[in-house]
Order: sequence, then structure tokens, then C-alpha cells
Amino acid sequence: MAKDKILIVDDEPDIALILKLQLEDAGYETVRARDGVEALEALDKERFSLIMLDIKMPRMDGLQVLSKIGGEQTPVVMMTAHGSEDIAVNTLHKGALDYISKPFSTDDMLQKVKRAIQQDRDRKERVRLAQQLDEERRKMEAVLQGMADLLLAVDTRGEIITVNRKAQSILGEELLGKTPEEVLKAEVPAGELPSRTVLRTGEASLDVAYTMLAGSRDIPVLSSAAPLRNAAGELVGSVEIIRDISKLKELEQEKEDFVSMLSHDLKSPITAVVGSIDLVREAKLGPVNEEQCEYLDAAVESCEEMVEMIDTLLGIHKFEAGKMRLNFKDEDPALLVTRAASKFQTQAQRGGIRLFGTLAEGLPKVSLDRNSFARIMGNLLSNAVKFTPEGGEIEVAADLVPEVAALVAGIPEQTYARKDLPGEGSFVRIRVRDTGVGIPEDSLGTIFDRFVQAKNRRLGKTRGTGLGLAFCRKAVDAHGGYIWAQSKAGEGSLFTLLLPALPEDEE
Repeated sequence: MAKDKILIVDDEPDIALILKLQLEDAGYETVRARDGVEALEALDKERFSLIMLDIKMPRMDGLQVLSKIGGEQTPVVMMTAHGSEDIAVNTLHKGALDYISKPFSTDDMLQKVKRAIQQDRDRKERVRLAQQLDEERRKMEAVLQGMADLLLAVDTRGEIITVNRKAQSILGEELLGKTPEEVLKAEVPAGELPSRTVLRTGEASLDVAYTMLAGSRDIPVLSSAAPLRNAAGELVGSVEIIRDISKLKELEQEKEDFVSMLSHDLKSPITAVVGSIDLVREAKLGPVNEEQCEYLDAAVESCEEMVEMIDTLLGIHKFEAGKMRLNFKDEDPALLVTRAASKFQTQAQRGGIRLFGTLAEGLPKVSLDRNSFARIMGNLLSNAVKFTPEGGEIEVAADLVPEVAALVAGIPEQTYARKDLPGEGSFVRIRVRDTGVGIPEDSLGTIFDRFVQAKNRRLGKTRGTGLGLAFCRKAVDAHGGYIWAQSKAGEGSLFTLLLPALPEDEE
């Protein structure tokens, strides 16, 4: 660590020498100036931790030097002859930190030097922190005023104490001193506004949707509020951030319109095409040979795949929009798994694939929607058949997992957050295992996202849209279950589905 450097300004060589020896013996570096002129020249050349400045000197005395430097950049301790203390005291009002009287004791001098240097450091640190705080305040003010969202801060009485520019422009009135319910004119009760909830509970209130009135315009908003606390941790108010979601609502409506178009404007022509193909295939428009029938069958199959894709996309949308209606009933999982597998037996045999089941006896019932479960199993089995080569095998298994914690520890981290996984409970486990081309390990966490399969078209001989597994994830989530994949490229895949088992008294 560098030593503190002290500038000794004194025209008396004996005094200057004594100071030099005493200060250097105490660990300081020293530089001497014989008068005020030399002192100013030294200050221009280098920086000092302290100036020890004699009052009476030739050419330029200490008072003149002090008036020029002020003591702001470098702290000053004045030196004066005994009997001139009144002059030295007066210098304290002009920027000096302290003074010593000649003759002085070494201990007193060193104590005042040390104290003056520390006082100056403390002062400069306070200035630095104040400047830093002011800079942070300016930055925060710029952020708040530049926000696209409305900001309202209220005190513990619920009266507005701060708003940003956006809130002022949208609400268009004097806001300070009023309550949020007065200025927002929200459709929800005043007590349910996020800022009020925070004042009542002391906890953050997140993502509250309501409609507010700005002038004559209704604005749908999404609002969140957080507590404001003082240094002691006491609640002193709350701050509410209000986001205009009008554009989002418009996009949602456009999405609804698009989905409506999918269900009608796309499926209707496909139905007409299938009907026309059936007329030809049934030879109602003239004779059809065997080869032509094969082409017609392929065309119908493609149309059915298109309809299935549309239905899957619609299903995903309904789950995401919270509009999927599910008919939950207590069902025998073994029976439904067997039915699902039997539908793919012919297709598997045609591809030279062995499809078999391994079902535990006495499985408890689960609460599920039959249609959704059938589509989940259909998507898993369809993928298994698509990506398993001739001579391979597909196993469908179902058993009971009484303790789930150890099992879910093996779920890929990208699939579920650890905090969302069950730590206890009884679950029915359904597995679909194949010996197909497998899935790259780095794709296991995203394989249930929409259109992911389309990004990995080299996974197998058949290309897909990646919608089927996305539907599976949405449907499984709606059942309170879990689904994940385990695989290595070239070694086949294992898809595991967990559904909460019903206790005996609920069967």
C-alpha cells in the first residue's frame, strides 16, 4: 500500500527538518516547500494526502495559499507560533481542518495529522457516495419516466405520492394526493387493486388483470404491485406497475379468428376432398383398378393426417387459452392403454415391428379425460411406429409407483423446474419404449415444445410437425401429471407418463 505523502510548507529549516524526521519515522513520505509560491508549484506537480502549512512566510504566506487552494482537494493543517491561535482558528472557517501551535509535541502533531487525513478520506467518501447515489437516482428517474408502463406509488394511507410521465399522460389529471381507485376507475373493487392488496398484506401482488377507464376509453391492463419499505424494513407504501394490454388483447382476438378459420375454412375443404375421393374409390364414377385404389387410399390417409394436425393445433390452443373442456372420470388405466395399443397393432405389423404390452395387475384407477388420454397415447405410439425400423420393437408398459421422488430425479432438467416436481404421492406410470432412431440428448428438454420435431427432421425416416408431443405436454399438465423423454441417438427412446393414482376410497 502506498504511503501517504505530506507537503511541509515552512520557511524555517529547523522546524521543517524536525517535521520531516518525525513524519517519516511515523511512516509518511514528505516534500518540503519554503514558502507559498513553492507550495503551489509542488501542488501542480503531484498530489498530497495532507499539507502542513505555516501561516507566516515570505513571498506568499499561509493565508494566501489557503485562499487559493481552499482545502477542498487536499486537506490542510495550519502551523502557527504560540500566541497566534486566534488567526489559526479563523483559518478553520476558510477550509483548514486543524492547526498546531509551535512548539508542538510529537504525539500531538502526529495525532492531528492522522486525524486530518482520515477526516479528509471520510469526507471524500461521503461525497463519492452522495454522487453515486445521485447518479443512481437520476438513472432510476430516467428509467421510471421512460417506462412504457404506468407507475403509481402510494403511501400507507393509499394516497398517490409519485407517478411517472406515462401515468400522467394517460390518466390526464392531477394525481398526487388521490387514491388509485379514484384515478384508475377500475372495474374491480378498490380492495382488489394490487397497491391496496400490498398495503393490506405486506406482500407483492402480481399479474392482476382488470379494465380501467382513461377519459372515455376502457383500457384492459395487467397490473402488479410491490411493497415499499424503509431502512428498518417497515412498510411505508407500495408501488404499482400497470401495463396496457390492449394490443395483446387484439392479438388474442386475431389468434381466435385464425383458430376459427382453421376449424372451418381448412377442415371443410378437406372433408369435401375426402368425399370426392370416396366416390372415385367406390367406383361410383367409373371402374378403378387396384393401383389406382392404392393412390386414392394414400390421398385419404394424407387428408386424415392433415385433419389430425389441425385438431392437434386446435387442442394446443384451447389448452393454452384455458378453453379446453375435459370430462374427467375415474378410469382403469390398463384398459385404456390396451385399447390404445391395439389400434396400432396392424400398423406396427405392416412395418415389421413387434408391439407388445407389459401391464401390472391391480392398478389403481386414475382421474382422466378419455379423449385426451387416447390422443396422448396415440401421439406417443404413432411416433414410436414412425421412428422404429423394420425388425424393431415397441413396448407399452404400465405399473404403480408408490414413491415418486427417486423416479423424478432422473427427469431432464430442461423438462421441468425441480420445484415443480412431486416429492411424494402414488402415481401410475405408463411407458412407451421403442428401439428406433432415438433423440439427441440435447433435444430432450425441448422435444415437447411446438414444432421442435420440424427442426430435427433427420431424427427419422418420417417428418412431422412437432405438434403431437406439444399436445401431450399440455394435456398431461391438465391432468396434474408429468411426461418426459429419455433417449440417446441411435438407441431408441423411452417416453414416461405419470398420472396421480386415486386412493382406494375414491375408486
